[in-house]
Amino acid sequence: MSSDQVSTGQASGRPARRRAAGRPRRELLAGAAGALGAVAAGTLASATPAQATQGSAVLEGQDNTGATARTGVFTTGTEFGILADPGTSGKGSVGVYGHGRTAGVLGDSQGIGVQGTGIGTATGVFGVGGIINGVGVVGQGNGNGDGVQGSGGTGIGNGVFGRGGAQGSSTFHTGSGVRGDGSGAGSGVFGQGGPNNGIGVQGAGGGTGAGIAGFGGPAGGAGVAGSGGPGSSGTGVTGAGGTSNGIGVWGNGQGTGSGVRGEAFTGAGVHGNAVDAAGVGVLAENNGGGTALEVTGPSVFSRSGVLTVGGGKSSATKTGVALSAASLVLATLQQDRAGVWVRSAVPNVAGSSFTIHLSKAVTASTQVAWFVVN
Repeated sequence: MSSDQVSTGQASGRPARRRAAGRPRRELLAGAAGALGAVAAGTLASATPAQATQGSAVLEGQDNTGATARTGVFTTGTEFGILADPGTSGKGSVGVYGHGRTAGVLGDSQGIGVQGTGIGTATGVFGVGGIINGVGVVGQGNGNGDGVQGSGGTGIGNGVFGRGGAQGSSTFHTGSGVRGDGSGAGSGVFGQGGPNNGIGVQGAGGGTGAGIAGFGGPAGGAGVAGSGGPGSSGTGVTGAGGTSNGIGVWGNGQGTGSGVRGEAFTGAGVHGNAVDAAGVGVLAENNGGGTALEVTGPSVFSRSGVLTVGGGKSSATKTGVALSAASLVLATLQQDRAGVWVRSAVPNVAGSSFTIHLSKAVTASTQVAWFVVN
């Protein structure tokens, strides 16, 4: 039955109904239209969601309620989009589920393209890569923009947290929690600490693993490079050993390379300082029987010097030298005095001093070099 047939009542040859007495057909149609307009206006003013039975059409411009199963749109290919699925797709309860050969979900905006907000402890955005080396989440910046950016919460939340795969290997650089590959001269990973003495990059190793490991480039690059703050006396690299006899900085040279090497302009190339009487400032060992300490150039020792024996005297005492029961005082004449030699150098541990005795009194002031070891 056509719309014209419904309006005129002339379907299947049946006679038309008698018009109302004294009222033209045009007036009847105008009154019906006015009644429909009043109903529509009342419906919009109520702003209630449209209640539809299962299988009814989705009403455009209104909230649709009453569905007990998902609403999906499928192409003849592989693309589909599903709305309000209570769990019939095997993905759990989802608001929007999209599948496409190029993108499952694509968002365009002058603000945020795609945004996810977790409720409570839920995750805002979660990505799972394909089973054949697929990437869970990929971000690509344009211009000077960041590919991926994360900001920690107002408490102690992390900006970006990554967990490596269980089959990861430090030898092959696989299974890392976070990995960055720089382009050109760009850094693979760059971290900038907070303004309140925050650390730029911090790593914590598991088991016997290193907190931070660096591997230099194939053309001779440094494994780890550190520079102190510009215009300050900041330290380039700082290492603190564990509380159970841990080593602060460990270096292992290969071939004829040095385990640890330091270079300075006017300062010390390598400076070792023990803060306890039982500690050692610098320890040199060679467990293979070779040289433990080799010095090229002059060497300076704080517990050495020259003591002057005055003319007509045969001894002199040096004070202000810290000694122990194991200390050895070595002494030798610096002038040739006939028949005179160093008879003894006697330490006084309690008095932090030692006395050099000559074989006889000298006729003129004589210098004696001394050196304390142990």
